Amino acid sequence: MTTASRKSGLFPRTSVAGRNPSSLTRLLLTATALAGLGAACATSTAPKPAVAAVPPVSPTVVVSAATEPLPPVPERQTPDAPFRQQAPGAATEPTFSPPHWKRFKLKNGLDVFLVEFHDLPLIDFNLMVKTGGAANPADRAGLADLAARMLVEGTKNRGAIEIADQVAALGATLATGGTWDASSVSLSTLSRNLDPALEIFADVVQHPAFEDKEFTRVRDNLLTAITRRKDSPPTVAGLALSHLLYGAKHPYAWPMSGTEASIKKLTPTDLRAFYDAYYHPNNAALIVAGDTTEAALRGKLETAFKGWRGKHVAARRLPAPAGAAPETKIFLIDKSGAPQSSIRVGLVGIDRLSPDYFPVTVMNLILGGGFYRLDLNLREGKGWTYGARSSFESRKTPGPFSAGGEFVAPHSADSVAEILKELNAIRDGDVTDAELGRAKNQITKSFPSRFATRANVAAQLAELAVYGFPDSYLSDYTRKIAAVTKDDVRRVARKYLDPSHLAIVVVGDRKSIEGPLAKLAPVELRDLDGEPVTAGAAETHPANGQAHPGP
Repeated sequence: MTTASRKSGLFPRTSVAGRNPSSLTRLLLTATALAGLGAACATSTAPKPAVAAVPPVSPTVVVSAATEPLPPVPERQTPDAPFRQQAPGAATEPTFSPPHWKRFKLKNGLDVFLVEFHDLPLIDFNLMVKTGGAANPADRAGLADLAARMLVEGTKNRGAIEIADQVAALGATLATGGTWDASSVSLSTLSRNLDPALEIFADVVQHPAFEDKEFTRVRDNLLTAITRRKDSPPTVAGLALSHLLYGAKHPYAWPMSGTEASIKKLTPTDLRAFYDAYYHPNNAALIVAGDTTEAALRGKLETAFKGWRGKHVAARRLPAPAGAAPETKIFLIDKSGAPQSSIRVGLVGIDRLSPDYFPVTVMNLILGGGFYRLDLNLREGKGWTYGARSSFESRKTPGPFSAGGEFVAPHSADSVAEILKELNAIRDGDVTDAELGRAKNQITKSFPSRFATRANVAAQLAELAVYGFPDSYLSDYTRKIAAVTKDDVRRVARKYLDPSHLAIVVVGDRKSIEGPLAKLAPVELRDLDGEPVTAGAAETHPANGQAHPGP
């Protein structure tokens, strides 16, 4: 038995002195009884003497022994017991500064951000092309995403399998991706394998083949994934909300990866045209994080990208959002027999360059960006969901705000009403000092974790590159969060959370939830693609909760 287990009381003491009196009494009685029984058995086999039998054991002996006071057990204390009587005081608040980085430009106009880490022999590259899904034509949703996917599926010098084999042999990773505002190609390699890995990376960036055979394979795999969306009510709800907020002519109305109809329209020629229009060094930035220096790296980059030439890149102007809800309306998508409803309450939010970005970040966290008001109400208070959240997706142009989650079907309308109540509450009243302090501490004290790895650092620098932030942006971030006041929170809540222009999407069992929902706002039926239901379409109004044929 260890000392720790003795102290904790997980095991009983084994010394007799440590037993309680009742246990000791039982032990003496048992021993006495056994002794008497043994004596009786021993005399039963021999002739009984003429004298009196063995005298009985007097119980007074046992009682006397049992009633004698036991010596007290001394109290045991650990050597540091006095220290534990009082919690230690707070230490000095630590300060954090983002890693230092350098910026330089290659001869072809490519901006390079370099941050050095020499603790491990690893280097991460992240090329950010400053054009993403927002550049998709209205009838070509998924174009930017599919073009990025195809970069690693073969070049003019290497086939798709050859690229995969060579990267694997180097112990490296090569990937592509994209957002609404950027497309990316990333490489992670051992520093000793920098030269061959960089050669493959530069080849993928500069010489994609967009071959028909590989295009067909990638496209068919993507179509298979797209068809599964309708099996996920949360996915259906999120996509429908974007479609309703922005209208069919806006790129944000459609999924980043496209729809079944739009992907079937795309050809390798479309991908080549997108690449030729936007993939140029003057429209890109390269972020490098790892075990290298500017002196060692600059020459290698000049050589690797010497054939990549700049070209004028026309800025794309997005149309204004043309939402389907000039007034608050509920859009119901039927999922017959669903035991829960997917609810999204939304409107068009803010852009990433907005001066209100920092107070909106704090306001949203208190509303539902973490375990705050929505969760405390709908999860902890009501027990209708495992989690309710809110978010602002800020992009180069205003992205969507949404609040909601997955809720038990019988309380679908109740959940919508509670979400609306929380939106109004943060608009109409001040947040508490405790809420504001907790939210700002959560953001500022978790900020260093954004630089925990090379990939994390590269992601932070990529944001600077894509949105054109000054170098001081990262060092000023926590200061700007700390400066947010209760007045700021209320101001941006009133500015951006307009309860009279909300699109409310509910994916659930129409039969059981339509009536209660209609008591909150007009209800319009939509299909699983978010499109109006034409055959037998109906709209329900809160005045009488009855459906009537739609237009």
